Formats: sequence, C-alpha cells, structure tokens
Amino acid sequence: TFETTLRVYADNFLMDDSSVVNYADDHALGIIEDDPEFGGTESDIYLSVVPNATNRYPFIDRDSIVAIDSVILSLAYKGVYGDTNSVQQFSVFEIDDPDFKDSTGYLISHPGFTTTFNRLGSATVNLTTIDDPKTIIIKSDTQVVSNLLRIPLDTALGKRFAAYDTNTIYISSNRDSAFQKVFNGLAIKTDAASPQKSALTYYSLYDENTKLTCYFRIKQNGIVDTVSADFSLYITGQYYAYNANIIRRTPLHGYAALDLTTGIKDAEKIYLQSSPGSYAILNIPGLDTMHNSVIHRAELEFEPILLPGNEIYTTPDLLFIDMIDSANNRYLSVPDDFNYSFTNYTYDYQTFGGSLKNNRYFFNLTRYVQNMITKQSKNYALRLSAPQTTLDYYIYPKESGSVITANRVAFRINPQIAKGRTIVGGGSNSSQPMRLRIIYSKI
Repeated sequence: TFETTLRVYADNFLMDDSSVVNYADDHALGIIEDDPEFGGTESDIYLSVVPNATNRYPFIDRDSIVAIDSVILSLAYKGVYGDTNSVQQFSVFEIDDPDFKDSTGYLISHPGFTTTFNRLGSATVNLTTIDDPKTIIIKSDTQVVSNLLRIPLDTALGKRFAAYDTNTIYISSNRDSAFQKVFNGLAIKTDAASPQKSALTYYSLYDENTKLTCYFRIKQNGIVDTVSADFSLYITGQYYAYNANIIRRTPLHGYAALDLTTGIKDAEKIYLQSSPGSYAILNIPGLDTMHNSVIHRAELEFEPILLPGNEIYTTPDLLFIDMIDSANNRYLSVPDDFNYSFTNYTYDYQTFGGSLKNNRYFFNLTRYVQNMITKQSKNYALRLSAPQTTLDYYIYPKESGSVITANRVAFRINPQIAKGRTIVGGGSNSSQPMRLRIIYSKI
C-alpha cells in the first residue's frame, strides 16, 4: 500500500448566480457594510399579502368601525449571520411596481422593485434581543411571542384596507388577485444610517406568524370591542402571494480582484462565498499520468486560512464539488461518490464531504478516481463552491446504470441564502496547500 499526493491548480471566479429564494425559503434582510476580506452585502425583502378572511369583509362591519388603532407587520425570525451585536433599522415601503407579480419568486440578482417615497414604518432592532419574548396586550388578552420582528406601520394603511369595496375586493371570485391590484405589497429595507451594519437576519414568510395585522375597534350593540384582521403571504395549506429576496454584493479587498471571466491562475488563496458568491475551478493534471492501481482512498483536502473577520463571518454550512463538462456546457455530479436520495432530497455529506471538521475540509473522490485511471476516462475540471442550490446533471451510481438524467436536478446545499464565507489554501499555498491525497496498491 502506497500513498501519494497530487498537485491541485485552482482559479477563483465570481459566480453568475441564478438562485431564487422562493416563498418557503428563509429570506435575508440586513447590511454587512464591510467584511474585511469580502466587502459588502445588502439584502431586501419584497412581499405581497392577501386577506386571511375567506369570502367576507375582514373588518366585520364597515359601519361599526370606531378607529384603526395600529397596523403591525410581523416577520418570523429564523436566525442571524454576522455580528450579533449589530443594531440595524428596518424600514417598510409600499411597492409601486407593476412588474412585481410573479408568485414563483425572482432571481436574487433581480433589480430592486420601485416603491413609493413615503416610509410606512420602521423599527430599530438590536440583534442581541431580537429573539427575546415579547408581551402583546390586546384588551384583556395577553400573548407572549418570541422570535418575531414587529414593525409598526402607519394606521392610514389599515384605513385604506377597511375602505376597499367589499364586493369587488374581498368576496369576488378572484379575491386575491383583486386585492393585489389595489395593494401591490411591501418592501422591507435596511437603512444605510443604521448604527451598526454588520449582519444579515433571516425570516420565514412561510410561517403563520409572518403577517400584517390591523388592530381596530368596533361598536356593536352599544359595546366597543377591540379585534384584528390578518393579511398574510402564506395561509395554512394555501399560497397566494408574491415574494422576492434581492441581494447585492460589493466585492472589496482580495475578493475584489475576482471577476466572471479572468481567474487568478494557481491561486494561493481560494475565496468561497455563499450565493450570490464565488467558486473555484480545480484542475489535477497528475491524474492523467497515474498508473492503473487499486484506489483505497482518494481525498481532496484543504484548510481554511486564519484571517481577520473569521470569528464574525463564519464558514458556510457546506461546500460542494461537481464536475465541469465544458464540451457540453454543463455541470455533472461526481459519479459514484455523490449519491443523492430522491426520496429524502438529501445526500450523505459526512461520507461525500464538504463540512468543516477539525479545521479541515475533504471530499471523497475514491470511486471517481478509480474509474478514471481504470477506464482512462476524461479528467474533468472540478468546481468548488458554497451554493444555496446547485443545478447539475445527475450521474446515477454505477449499480443504477450510470445514466445521466435528461434534465438538471436542483440539489439544496445551504438552506439560507448569502450565509457563510471562507478562504482556503490553494495548491500554491506554502503552508496550507490544497491537494489530492491518494492511498493505493499497485496492480
């Protein structure tokens, strides 16, 4: 049994990202003003809402309304990436853009949608307390909620909703589209003047706690009562509304040297940022001259480099590797080593690799290398990235016939968009080189 290591040559590239954050994904909101290695990130959320009440006027009786007391936009909080000591101000505007009407979602690179000039409301949020329990008292009803961002909006919005025609808006056969025609939706943005801009927060629009609530008083039979009407993007079992998560990167520092066409040949440092981010193209020419052998283990291994900001801007949940079939302009999954479950929509990353463990990354390429040197098959370039989702042509394991699917398959790698970045050693790094380690026996 022998061991050898093969040299890896890597180029850095910025990713032309086609990710879409759909209504069931966590949406990012916030500003990272200056990651000391990667630069800036800014993320906005756009959403529309529809009345929860079905085929009825949600404000009970128009003539009984005494006053609209408050209008609250609630977003179900799902986590933070970056500096948890950040203090950011989130502002809400009304969308005034006829192009915002696609319920399948928009590319994260889509231009922002136009909004009205006047701000509907805002909230300054200290991220150290955003998930703390909050007490809400409505009349004699007291509720304690947690993991919820609540932004008060102008009560004039609730008055508009209450004034909409019952027959044409609320109980018409096309109730949802009718409502969206008179109210296009809301944009939530982070103010550039926020006290400390060094984090992204995440929210689920799919959660029943994400909604716009109008609290109002009505008078019936001489008694004044406080009630509420909810407007949501998602209502249990049904989905009606539009959404978009627009993310803008401003590459700075070493990351700014990367572009879409020109890589740094044989880079010493590999910059990997989650979608919309960057990737590296890896070439291992030594595989072309390796003699036929029994491959016991072939492992691509590399390490993160200790740099400023690592303690705040942490690594992605997973890195991913696939093959570049440049002749056919497509990406392929690594045959035999990457096995995907179409039942659970998962793969075994513990075996395939991609997670940071003991300050080390690895990818298991054993069967791929074995087949390559045995059958003298093509030595593909590899793509190393940290995507939210990757679209590959899947090569089934050999026992299934090694058939490439006719269409691409969307593999979910990192569940939260724009979360995570790392810089790892490239093949030319003198202290932390990327390499392909092979344990083999001669035939």
